Amino acid sequence: MQFSQMIFVAGFLPLFFVLYFGKKELAWKNAVFFLASCFFLLFQGLLAVAFLCFFTLFVFFMGKALGKATEEKKKKIFFLSLAGILLPLAFFKYSAALPFLPKMVKGWMPFGISFYSFRFIAYLYDCYQGKEAEQEIFSFSLFAFAFPVLSQGPILRYSEMREEIKNRAFSYEAFSHGLFRFTFGLWKKLALADALGSLSVEVLSLDSLKNASMLQSSSPSFSFLAVFLSGISYMLQIFLDFSAYTDMAIGIGEICGFTLPENFQAPYSARSIRDFWRRWHISLSMFFRDYVYIPLGGNRVPFPLQVRNLLLIWILTGIWHGSTANFILWGLYFFVFILLELCCKKLWKRMKKSEGGNFSFVLRCLQHVYTLVVLYFSWILFRFSDFQSLKNILWLHTLPKRLALVDGKTLLIVKSNIFLLLVAILFSGNLLSSLEEEWQKLLFRGKSRLARKKRASLGFYGMEDSEEDSPEAVVDTPEVTAIDAGKTALKGVSEATADESIFAASSDRKDLFPEEKYPMLKLSLDGEGNPRPKERSGETEVQKEEATSPAEEVEVEAEEEEAELSQENQEDLLRHEKILRRIQRRTKLNIFFLDHAEQLYFWGKLLAAIAFLLLSFALMAGQSYMPFLYNQF
Repeated sequence: MQFSQMIFVAGFLPLFFVLYFGKKELAWKNAVFFLASCFFLLFQGLLAVAFLCFFTLFVFFMGKALGKATEEKKKKIFFLSLAGILLPLAFFKYSAALPFLPKMVKGWMPFGISFYSFRFIAYLYDCYQGKEAEQEIFSFSLFAFAFPVLSQGPILRYSEMREEIKNRAFSYEAFSHGLFRFTFGLWKKLALADALGSLSVEVLSLDSLKNASMLQSSSPSFSFLAVFLSGISYMLQIFLDFSAYTDMAIGIGEICGFTLPENFQAPYSARSIRDFWRRWHISLSMFFRDYVYIPLGGNRVPFPLQVRNLLLIWILTGIWHGSTANFILWGLYFFVFILLELCCKKLWKRMKKSEGGNFSFVLRCLQHVYTLVVLYFSWILFRFSDFQSLKNILWLHTLPKRLALVDGKTLLIVKSNIFLLLVAILFSGNLLSSLEEEWQKLLFRGKSRLARKKRASLGFYGMEDSEEDSPEAVVDTPEVTAIDAGKTALKGVSEATADESIFAASSDRKDLFPEEKYPMLKLSLDGEGNPRPKERSGETEVQKEEATSPAEEVEVEAEEEEAELSQENQEDLLRHEKILRRIQRRTKLNIFFLDHAEQLYFWGKLLAAIAFLLLSFALMAGQSYMPFLYNQF
């Protein structure tokens, strides 16, 4: 049973979650998790369950013995336990090459043995180094049988799971993120990885490459475009397939409250092979670094010994990935390029220091292209275990004269699958991690804003300000408003006198608020500083005109000019009001997102998870019923 099968997604997983969240007690959840892991392993056969049980008991008691042994005996116990793990692993990996074994044993390998063997080695080495050994067999069995990491990793260490086995809490944020992570990984596996795997075989038949006479063929049945498209599709598929299983494992772990380590960080965005292996299969790289490379001396030894350590690491990496010779060749291939980068380390640092000018972008592009080209040919070594096929595919990449660059069939396939390739390239980068970073920033800002509002409501150290200390009780402070100051100064003065004093003060206020700097205040200042005289009742317009003196005509002209200026000011005010409303709308929107960031995060992840799940169900149903429909029609 695999994570991407209908029986797991529609049967096993929902039943497991119903039972797991049926009770709040941690003991109940641990029991359900352990039984579900055993049931999951039963689908791989009784021998797989029996073998893992024996391994678990062996490692558990060896760990206890290491914890109690003296320094002299520790080394013997550790190497004995190491042999007890590595010898069965080597036997099952290379059983197909042993001629004296019966056919039913040849090539059989216990489910997940490569991953849990390394987990057990890491645990025993930690006990050997003095870390506390687990005393409860159930807690250790929960770590050993954990079904999310059983088949495809990541390589989990017991120290990363010990505390959460005994103490973990439910979180809506972790639940929503875990559900999204699982459904996204499921969709990535079904919609992208499987489709790319079919595409790589469709454009280039792997059986045709096994033919030795193909090299002498005058006109191969495919073009260079087919060879290149097959290689690119496999390069994208192997990342999307492996990372999809990791996403599903991490998602199930987050839903259950376990924090599993990340295994991929946009590896195809790397700018060197060393950087690539810091991003690709991180748990395996960390295992070899911490338990093989550093104990042998790491970078602290002379350069020849450092080269020896690297050679051993990459041979072991190749052996771990497969039992055929092409995997050892694949490991040595990476060893050569990492050694070259190590020799050119000083030059590489100088190139990084030179970044920042016009040459910076070109340099980054060249580094990225170099890394992708090296990785492209590395996956060719990884893909072809048959050396005749490997020889033929490498020869085809040299562009022989009789090989056409483009053919009509492959060009039609490219046009039909261009959207698939673009989406696969998009999700092979760091798109989701960048979006997650932006969401986390928004969540942090929202939490900070809510904390500030809470502190403001509580006052200084949770104490409200008293009425005596409040700003309203203080009159002589600079913060008092101009209106309050005016009312205080004019207490006891008659209303007419007060009006005169206010209008007399308008010239001072104009000095304080010049029109050039505060255009929006001009109307109010003009209106207050130049009050129009009241019209006398009973006067006709003719009498007004007759009574108009030259001085009054000047005043009328000034009023007309002020009216024109007031119209311009009104237009400015309208424009300023529009800008102010626009700013207010943006501010309200930002405040809404900040105040509801957690709810939006939760519901957004939940809706995206439902969408990915529905799409995955549609794809699984299509794969199940497509052969039936094909046979019917």
